[in-house]
Amino acid sequence: MLEIFLIILMLILISKFIEDSTRMPFVLVVIILSYTANHFFDLSILGENFESIMYLMLPIILIPDVLGLSRSEIQENFSNIFYLAVTAVIISIILAVGITYLIDDKYNFSIFHLLILFTPLMATDVVSVGAIFSKFKLPEQLKLFAEGESLFNDITAMLIFFFIAIPMLNGENLSISSLSGIVAYTVVLSIVIGVIVGLAGYYSFKISKDSFEEFISIYVMGSLAFLISDKIHLSGILSVVVSVLFFKYLFDKEGHYKTIKFVTVLKHFNTQSSSEISFRAYKKEAHYLGLFANAVIFISIANVINLELLWNYKLEILYAFLLTTIIRYFVILIFIKYRKLSLRWSNILTLSGMKGGLALIMIVSLSDQFAYKEMFIAIVLGVVILSIFVYTLLLMAYLLFEKENMLMDNAIEHKINFKDMKELMEKEQNTGAYNEVVFDDFIDKEIVGAQRYNYQFSLVAFNTDTESLHIINKKLIRQSDHFGKIDEDMYAVLLSHCSINDALVFINKLKPYMHHEHIAVAEYMPGDSKEIVLEKLQKALKDKKEVDIEI
Repeated sequence: MLEIFLIILMLILISKFIEDSTRMPFVLVVIILSYTANHFFDLSILGENFESIMYLMLPIILIPDVLGLSRSEIQENFSNIFYLAVTAVIISIILAVGITYLIDDKYNFSIFHLLILFTPLMATDVVSVGAIFSKFKLPEQLKLFAEGESLFNDITAMLIFFFIAIPMLNGENLSISSLSGIVAYTVVLSIVIGVIVGLAGYYSFKISKDSFEEFISIYVMGSLAFLISDKIHLSGILSVVVSVLFFKYLFDKEGHYKTIKFVTVLKHFNTQSSSEISFRAYKKEAHYLGLFANAVIFISIANVINLELLWNYKLEILYAFLLTTIIRYFVILIFIKYRKLSLRWSNILTLSGMKGGLALIMIVSLSDQFAYKEMFIAIVLGVVILSIFVYTLLLMAYLLFEKENMLMDNAIEHKINFKDMKELMEKEQNTGAYNEVVFDDFIDKEIVGAQRYNYQFSLVAFNTDTESLHIINKKLIRQSDHFGKIDEDMYAVLLSHCSINDALVFINKLKPYMHHEHIAVAEYMPGDSKEIVLEKLQKALKDKKEVDIEI
């Protein structure tokens, strides 16, 4: 087993090197290298235990994705995500099953057989989507749609597969009312388990003595929520999502429960547990663990590929891939047109439908007595591999081609008025500041440089009168620094190669122009993503002190 573990680590390391050097997506490189490595090393144990490995890794993959979710953004976009993750999935399954049932004259599949086949193909892989989107400058709402859909449509697909398709295939007579009851029971109880485990996890987090115990308690919570729900045949994914979101809610609200003093047990919520700095570190560490777990899954997928079997069902695989792609495009196009969004988004969201290990988990869980199990596994595996390679390559090519238009969409999202790209790139006339889109791009580039050459930088945010802003830009901003806006009312300076001590020197020069206005400072630390750096800055901006520093 040590040899297997060493090979996995080497495959992950080489894949990351190749990704960093070529921008070729990590997932593609891992699959190619893993399939190649299988010819030189005996990795068959990964393929033989694929289902067990998937169940082991699922909570580890889900936790960092949920930790990165914004509750406020989910609430604001609930109806959009619900359509993409629930309504669109149901419509897509009905269309795929109906069309195939009408034209199938070879196998004469029943509707129940087709439901078993197409439901797993509606679950998409959130990690692959997030990895590709992180390489491009895209509107935040577009990213939220794609990543939110990829996370929550897994729940919809698993509910339909295990609680509707399988019972129907086994001959159970389910009416509309009983189906509704089963789904409602499963969803509600899964949420209840998530809330209870999230509460227990939060208390475990609070009583932990050091950072390691706190970090592990988060994973115990997520894994326990998944295990309990899975053992009693509920939605483990939903329970994990709810438990982590509820945990985050309690953590964010610490010290804000003064209105419920009469509930003795809740008084403990008012005490501080871990610091924001520690919690941000946990999110970084969770991201690395999630990356490892995702790599293990795709290495395992590479070891269940049987090219001969896939070739035998090549026409069926191609049919399922094309049909699900076309249907996905049209159900998303309806949504885009209804919301009056750019038609480019329908292409991007369509190509964000990469399938992953969850589709394979569903299909390999079928009983060995099921007559079409081998065929269905081949079709689902073939579609998973096709979607990973075809969608990923097309999506990256499309995003590169539409790079300027994506910048324009970003500007529209920030309510920036412009005529063309040249005007968008120009500085604000009265202050000399870059707009939010351009300044955000400078932060992205600075993080890439800081990661590559191992240096620190700082962001200093503030607001003052227009004349002072103009003087600050003229007198205090070095050639290597950047002055811009982070939102409609807030300005910031990106201090390149500046530690927090250097930033404090700059702040002392800045103070005379501030008129006692608040100054917020965030320092980039090794391993920080842009989201973490901006989260630090927003935390500092909320403080009422004259200068607030977040590192």
